[in-house]
Formats: sequence, structure tokens, C-alpha cells
Amino acid sequence: MLLVLLAFLGGVLTVLSPCVLPVLPVLLSGTVGGRARPRGIIAGFVGVFVVITLFLSTLVSRLHLDPDLLRWGAISLLFVFGVTLAVPALQRRFEAAAAVAVPQRTLGNGDGFLGGVLVGSTLGLVWTPCVGPILAGVTTLALSGTVTALATIITLAYATGVAVPMFGIMRGGRTLLARVPALMNNLGRLQRSFGLLLAGFAVAMVFGLDRSLQTLIVDRVPYVQKLTFLEDGQGVQQQTERRLR
Repeated sequence: MLLVLLAFLGGVLTVLSPCVLPVLPVLLSGTVGGRARPRGIIAGFVGVFVVITLFLSTLVSRLHLDPDLLRWGAISLLFVFGVTLAVPALQRRFEAAAAVAVPQRTLGNGDGFLGGVLVGSTLGLVWTPCVGPILAGVTTLALSGTVTALATIITLAYATGVAVPMFGIMRGGRTLLARVPALMNNLGRLQRSFGLLLAGFAVAMVFGLDRSLQTLIVDRVPYVQKLTFLEDGQGVQQQTERRLR
């Protein structure tokens, strides 16, 4: 329980780290669109992040995949979603196609949940977190081809911890939109701006700028190394090694 709790708190603290900066365009895109879009983004992120963390090496070896293939696929989807947000005509066509392909009860009556799940899934694929000792232990275990129930619970706890502040950012943005008439009156322009930002983020990822930015900030901002203080105790590290080996 201690490791699970610390993994959750470590995920929450991630919002204070530069690791979040490269994915802010994705989170900002959740402030516009259907009312359930933030929930969809969180659901997609948590689900895919847990699966990728625990089973990526297994999937790559079993299916003989190029490890970068999933990243390139996610980049492509992010670019498409960005363009869709930026061009209203394309957004209407996407919603119409989704309504035909998926039952309305699954779509949530056009409330943006499905689109959010797709965006959140790409976020789970491309996001590289600032890993503390506990999640690093889980990742090492997964790379060895062994995934335990505890490792699964810890990864889920960490992803949920990350999701809490992410959801808060998106909900806070929506609250701001609702309370500032000038923003609400220009919602269409704001949505197009977020779409262009998301598409630009995808283009930057093509050149690896997201990873370069994260590495640069981690190297230049010393306090980032202190965000894992909850996991750095000798007792916690010993328990991590004992439970996850």
C-alpha cells in the first residue's frame, strides 16, 4: 500500500515538473469541444499509458514492431486532430463519420468523449514522464518480460495521480471560458487556435523537439530532481527492490 500511495503522489507531483510542458498543447485542446472531452482524454491517457508501460516490450517482440512505429502513429493522429479542430468543416465531417461508425450511446450523444479518448490515447503513447524510483522499478520489471499484479496496480496508481492535475487543468480552462464573456464570444477562434497549436506540437515532435525540450529543462532546472523526494528514502527503495524484483 505504501508503494501504491507513493506512486499516486508521485504522479500528482508530476504537474510541477517540466515533463508536463511538452504535453500542454494536448491538455489545452481539452478546454474546448464537447463537455465530456476532458474525461475522454483522461480515460484514453490512463488506459494507454498503463498498457504501454507494462506491455510495450512484449508487444514489440511478439508482433515484430519497430518501437518508433507507435510514436509515429501517435504523431500523425495528433496532427490530424489538430487540423480537425482548426478547420470547422473537417470537424463536422469527423463527427458525422464517428456517428456512423460508433453507436450514439457509445459516443455519449456527441459530447466529445470519443474524440477525447483518441487524443488521450495518443498522449499516453508519446508522453515520457520524469520517472521516479518506483515507476523505474516497474519499467525494469516490464522490460524483463514479467508483469505482476503489484506492478500493474502501481502503474495504474501513478497514471491516475498524473491524471488528477491534468483533469484539473482542463476543467479550470473550461471554467475560465464560462466566466469570461470575451473568451466565450470568441470560442470558435479559440478552438481554431488550439487546433493549430496541437498540429504545431505534432510537427515539433517529428523533429524530436518535445524530447529535447524536456531534457533541456530537466538539466537546467535543479528542483526537478527533488520532486521524487517521496520515493528517495532508503526504506522505500528497499521495499521497491524487494516487492518488484
